[in-house]
Amino acid sequence: MKGKLFPIAGIALLSLAFTSAQAQQYQTVPLSGFNADVIANGVGSSATSTNSDVDGVNYAFVSKDFQLTASSATLTYGLPTNGLINSAAASPAGLNYQLASYSGNNSLRLLNVGDNGTLTFTTPKAAVNLYMLATSGSGESQVDVMVNFSDATTQTFSGINISDWYGGSNFAIQGIGRIKKTTDGLEADASNPRLYQIPLAISAANQSKTIQSVKVTKAGPQPSGTTVGNIPNIFAFSADVYNSCPMPTNVTSTTTTGGATINWTAPSSAPASGYQYYMSTSATAPTAATAPTGSTAAGVTSVTLNSLTTGQTYYFWVRSNCGSTQSYWTMTQFTPGQVSATYTAGDISTLFASAASITTTSTTTCPGTLTISIPSGYKIKSTDVSYKMSTVSNGYMEEQRSILACTTNNTTEASITSGSGGSTGTYSYNRTGLTLANNLTGNVTFELRAWRTYGSSGCTVTHNKVDNNTFKITVTLEPLQLATSEVKASAKELIAYPNPFVDAVTIEKANDVRAATITDLSGITVRTIEKPASTVHLGDLKTGVYILTLTMKDGSVKSSKMIKK
Repeated sequence: MKGKLFPIAGIALLSLAFTSAQAQQYQTVPLSGFNADVIANGVGSSATSTNSDVDGVNYAFVSKDFQLTASSATLTYGLPTNGLINSAAASPAGLNYQLASYSGNNSLRLLNVGDNGTLTFTTPKAAVNLYMLATSGSGESQVDVMVNFSDATTQTFSGINISDWYGGSNFAIQGIGRIKKTTDGLEADASNPRLYQIPLAISAANQSKTIQSVKVTKAGPQPSGTTVGNIPNIFAFSADVYNSCPMPTNVTSTTTTGGATINWTAPSSAPASGYQYYMSTSATAPTAATAPTGSTAAGVTSVTLNSLTTGQTYYFWVRSNCGSTQSYWTMTQFTPGQVSATYTAGDISTLFASAASITTTSTTTCPGTLTISIPSGYKIKSTDVSYKMSTVSNGYMEEQRSILACTTNNTTEASITSGSGGSTGTYSYNRTGLTLANNLTGNVTFELRAWRTYGSSGCTVTHNKVDNNTFKITVTLEPLQLATSEVKASAKELIAYPNPFVDAVTIEKANDVRAATITDLSGITVRTIEKPASTVHLGDLKTGVYILTLTMKDGSVKSSKMIKK
């Protein structure tokens, strides 16, 4: 029998925040040519908002906005109302599909062997890979897929298997429910029915060709003596879009309190004209026509950005510049003034307790503990936490409970976080923008308290645990605002005024000053002025607190805190 694991306080080494984003060229593909409406939506009987079924026995999909009457309960399952599906398939990650309108035909439904239909690309495009979103009603089916290019050539994929809408693998979405069209009886299942992601690799010789349309033909099987069953339904395509100018990859950022260095990896064929980048505080992506913020020369795969606002999230896009053409943009986001710590002292135990007894004031005897040192002159603006919990033996993910506490001010999150899934596995947790440690300075300590609702008593790593090296705290900083009393104290010997200032300061006895140096509160020198005039213009500095240091001609040094409004 395993003994108790007592808490170990891990004070982790600090590192400035690090984020990355892999290159993604995936695009949804608007289509025409669907022949059936198999998704019930809106208010009213399912028969009025569909004209066919998925499986030949009167079952159709439902949208989350479906209501039999205006007073019917809102569905907690169903296809997304906007038709946008974020694929759950592991590879490739980040793939999306856009379904056709639920108020018109939204499926290419092929009843009999030999039946076919053509889905035409609204905007023809070249692709490295196509991904088909499909399912099969009343048993697995097979289709042949012919990709039609603008030069009248084709590429055919024969005998593509499409799983039955219940229980298949490599699904893009699951647990979306269905409805019996003849009775309006709704059925909900946490895992079914499903839509599947089916990859179609375009050959290298065809990748630069523009795709006009895709023809899909039912190849089999067909139940003997009947037309009911094994019915393929094609709903959408997405594309890994081809570009003759290859993208950079592995875009990462390393931040300081007021800046960042962005790095990326060159494609295998490095662009002759270097790279262009675009930066914004908005997440709105640039288009091909967007004017870049800046550029780097050929072979230069990094850029350093200064004079950024501490605590502000920035979005940075970069693309290859091949001269006459440019690649697609790829993005990373970062926040200057983020400090992180990761727990590395081993797996964190969970404490057994009943679910009803675990509250926001509950503690454990085996928390994971992290301490972060806040740089002088800054305070915490917000806190992010991430970690993974894994089942052990016969524990389930749904039995996991956890909460983050700040023991420096005895504050916790507003609610307990629970796992999900009646099975074994690993569950990932990510929460951002937490306020439990806001405005704290100096050394700030956090506890991750974790429980399990099944198993033997006490603290153990049996049944459920927090995985080592996954508990990470990231705090976003902001400058301390100098208190009025501190301004008055620092002004006992007046060396410059006004304080606070907007555009300029006047230095007292400037003729006696050999040099003036301005540093921020992290110690970074932002301006050095030899033999300054009496008026020094500083309107380009960002809002915050600075140290003005005057080196006098007699060798003495005077300093004062100054506030830039």
